[in-house]
Amino acid sequence: MDETTFRILDTLTREIGRPLSILELTSKIKELHETAYYANTYRQLRNMAAHGLISLTKAGKSAIASLNPTSYLLIDLLTEIELTRKRKLLQERPELNLIFADLDKQCKDLDFIKSISMIRPEKNFKLNRIELLIILRNHDFSNIAKIHEILRGIQRRYNIRIDYLPLQTAELLRMLGSDEDNPLKEMLADKICLLSAQSFWGDILDSMREGLRIRSEEKEIYPSKIGEQSLTYNLARFGYREFGPEIRQSRDICKELLAASLLISDDARRIEAIPIILAKGKTNWHLLIFLTEKYGLSGRLFGLLKALYHYKPTKDLEEAIKLLELTDVKETKADMRSIGEKLRLYDAIR
Repeated sequence: MDETTFRILDTLTREIGRPLSILELTSKIKELHETAYYANTYRQLRNMAAHGLISLTKAGKSAIASLNPTSYLLIDLLTEIELTRKRKLLQERPELNLIFADLDKQCKDLDFIKSISMIRPEKNFKLNRIELLIILRNHDFSNIAKIHEILRGIQRRYNIRIDYLPLQTAELLRMLGSDEDNPLKEMLADKICLLSAQSFWGDILDSMREGLRIRSEEKEIYPSKIGEQSLTYNLARFGYREFGPEIRQSRDICKELLAASLLISDDARRIEAIPIILAKGKTNWHLLIFLTEKYGLSGRLFGLLKALYHYKPTKDLEEAIKLLELTDVKETKADMRSIGEKLRLYDAIR
């Protein structure tokens, strides 16, 4: 693969679902790779479109470039993109070689793992941490426990922190296609697939062919920086309407990100809203635990989940508590009586 093709595909995969004119694409390539020339980009795009790898569609006077998920060859090229990203990272960060080799050795024969991706590799490694997205064939507790044991061992051997998010393919695709802001869209914009890139991109391209609209998000959303207007609006969306504040339209954020934002605050009233929003509708416990581990909030979450389980025990919640117990988290006790009263007040329990 020539360098211009690599840069085009590298950029389009990071900007997937966001329409880019050739001028905008050239600008993004320059931002990522330091140099880019409109004429070279235009010429190579025309060539790639002729071979069916990308689509060029008219939008006024501009041409919009996007990946063509129906291309048979595209999955191989995207796999090659991931391998090239991985090689470049290891050339720049040779100390990662031993960690990657250890991870690959211990995980490659685990048939319940479909793929493993490293998220925001440069940024996280500078903080002496690794963030992994692990796509699984199933969510059996024994499989998660096995992954946890492997990663804890790697953490000890190389003195580096590892946060990981285990998801099934359907969960990944659901969040990538959701209208809500969520961490998976951010992950897609800056990741390197370390294991089974062909499987990872195969699932995404298959879903795109079936009509799923996937959109990555370049900007990371920090739970601590979610504004008051967004908090009150999204709390109301999930069934917790506060007395007093005016609710104004804001961007939808996923329940798990909302809960992490509330946990960061020191507002006891808001923190006690978390069991209410978790009790209503479906919660992705793996994503919630990942976020609370990442931001050092697991102790608070542990206490809240135990209180919620006391009033509304479910199998999924029981497993979430077991997953937190794997991390040896120290529980921050929640006010059991107050939470019970609020759960009844908001009709979250009978």
